[in-house]
Amino acid sequence: MSSLRSRAATQPKGREKQPTSIHQPTIPPQAEYGIAVLASVARRIWHDVEVTLPPLAAPADIVSCVGMNAIINSISDREIASAIWLAVFAAFVLINKSTRDSLGAVIRALFQPALITPLGIAALYATGEIFLLSYLGWWSVANLKTTIIWLASFAFVTMFEVATAKNRKAGLGKITTEILSVAVFVTFIAELYSFPLIVELIALPFVTIVVLMAEVGKHKPEHASVAQLMGRLSSLIGFSYIGFSLWKSVGLWRDTFTWANWLELIIPIILSVAFLPFLYAWRTYVAYNAMFTTISIFGIDKALVPYARWLAITRIRTDLDLLERWRKSIQSARPANKVDLKNTLTALLALKEREAAPPTVPPSDGWSPYLAMQFLMDMGVETGHYNHRYEGEWGASSPMRELGKGDGIWRNNLAYYVDGTEHAATVLKVRLNVNVTSDRTGAEDIFILHAMHLLEQAVSFDAVERLKMQIASLKDFQAHIPFGSVSLARENFDGGAIKDGYSWMFTVRRA
Repeated sequence: MSSLRSRAATQPKGREKQPTSIHQPTIPPQAEYGIAVLASVARRIWHDVEVTLPPLAAPADIVSCVGMNAIINSISDREIASAIWLAVFAAFVLINKSTRDSLGAVIRALFQPALITPLGIAALYATGEIFLLSYLGWWSVANLKTTIIWLASFAFVTMFEVATAKNRKAGLGKITTEILSVAVFVTFIAELYSFPLIVELIALPFVTIVVLMAEVGKHKPEHASVAQLMGRLSSLIGFSYIGFSLWKSVGLWRDTFTWANWLELIIPIILSVAFLPFLYAWRTYVAYNAMFTTISIFGIDKALVPYARWLAITRIRTDLDLLERWRKSIQSARPANKVDLKNTLTALLALKEREAAPPTVPPSDGWSPYLAMQFLMDMGVETGHYNHRYEGEWGASSPMRELGKGDGIWRNNLAYYVDGTEHAATVLKVRLNVNVTSDRTGAEDIFILHAMHLLEQAVSFDAVERLKMQIASLKDFQAHIPFGSVSLARENFDGGAIKDGYSWMFTVRRA
């Protein structure tokens, strides 16, 4: 203490005489000693902290923490509820031995190279999209959750849809339409705000059961009433989600209409549109792979496959419809050498040119096959291509169009056939198969309309006026028309699994 006093006594006297307008209280000697002790302890603590604690976070670490906080804050109560129920389901699967073994088999199947490789390539392509958006300043770590959901729910799913679509061109067109559909905006609005967590936890299993029952009921005619009820209930639930989110959006409009939320809407759309070229390339690869796998088994000798692949790449390129037609032609003709193989493609290319500019066919010879194929398009009936079938016989047909509800196993169906030669169609037929007699009235009415429409397109309206009563009465008849005949005939099904079934055949014939 004496040292403190002596230090105070040696202070310059000029400092004591400095004038001041602020009253400065004097510090007692005991307080000075306490302050000195506290300062010494503080310095010791600070030294220990410097030794034991890591250095302060760098700016990149701070940005990373901010990004993680943004991701965590973007997770809604609905997504938390989904994660909880998913965890419950996973726990149930893992606890049960039989399901646990099955899960292992499923996981092994998912990680097969044939599946994981294209998905990995798709993920790399999506990463390139994300890098470009990030370079433009439109993507940040805060959008990571939305991007992952987009990758799993759109990118991977559409790859499967494109690969399995019967009409791959139509499948890709359907996906393109869906990207910019109103449903995208409605879904975004519905997901902006969620109910409290407890409500989401209760609602999620209920909504899942309702949707599943509605989907199952669609495929079982005996449960049509249940499917209709569940469909209405699911629609009501959907409107409640949208209504609640809209109400919250209007009430919290300052928090809703932000640039961050607009990016959450726009980024999946941009990623989807930019993903279309990859889907196009993927569709082409799948078609070529299916083509050459099939023809090497059922079409031609394996030694001809490399030449067939070269012809396809150089002459067919990305015309996948033509590629599929060539596959069928190869399987039908079974060429034995390169010359025959090339001739099948040359003939098909010539046929394609003829389809683009159909030749005129005199009425006495029949109809242009490519015009006859369109006679029932107004009724929603489309045929396949007009192809060579047997020696000198050509034809095209529509898929069987199912009519009515059926009996749970069978349904009535209708189809359209065009038969003839390479240059002219000579026989047009509409066939109705009545497999369920209790549901025949509606099917027969549709058949009559198709028969009259075909007669009008193929012959004339006057022919319809003259024969409409005979067609509507559904009794066997045959009548003459210029250069040919019209007939209606019934054929009963004898034996087989369908009892009391029969078919009606309406035929317009020339030459």
